Amino acid sequence: MGESKVEVVNIAAVGELGIEVDVEQVAHDSELPVSNFDPEYNATFLRFEEDGELIILYTSGKYILRGGDDFDNMHRVNNQFLSYVSELGLEVSDPDLEVKNVVAVGDLGREVNLEALMIGLGLEQAEYEPEQFPGLVYRPPDHRCVMLVFASGKVVVTGGRTESQDQEAFDHLRKEIAEIL
Repeated sequence: MGESKVEVVNIAAVGELGIEVDVEQVAHDSELPVSNFDPEYNATFLRFEEDGELIILYTSGKYILRGGDDFDNMHRVNNQFLSYVSELGLEVSDPDLEVKNVVAVGDLGREVNLEALMIGLGLEQAEYEPEQFPGLVYRPPDHRCVMLVFASGKVVVTGGRTESQDQEAFDHLRKEIAEIL
């Protein structure tokens, strides 16, 4: 089996401005391509580009940044957001950004018998209910990631906080499959 690298498809991070924010006013004052206040969530949704990363800003000053697949770009968008709220007159105190979830995809390079894989991985770590969902859900011990394994050999890795955590979990799965199937 050759090396197979996972590809990051989404990064979700959280930040905190350290102040309360009138999110409805932020949406009203915004001149960004996407800016709308949602009273149901008491949050404002912002994008600097039409299809760019999404920033969800809450009244508490906490915010979620998601949708990017590149760490450098995510930090650039975060800095752009912090400059933006400063331009709106909000004084923020030393905000930080913490990556909470990195979603990646990988390819096992072969089709997989999901029923046999579930039995081989063990019912404590694997779930497969094809009438509910077409993939096997695998929660490997000693990894924080959860993987969705499809019969095509495609795998979605989620729950890691870095690309390397996702890669390690995917490599673990590949080793398990080599031993089981």
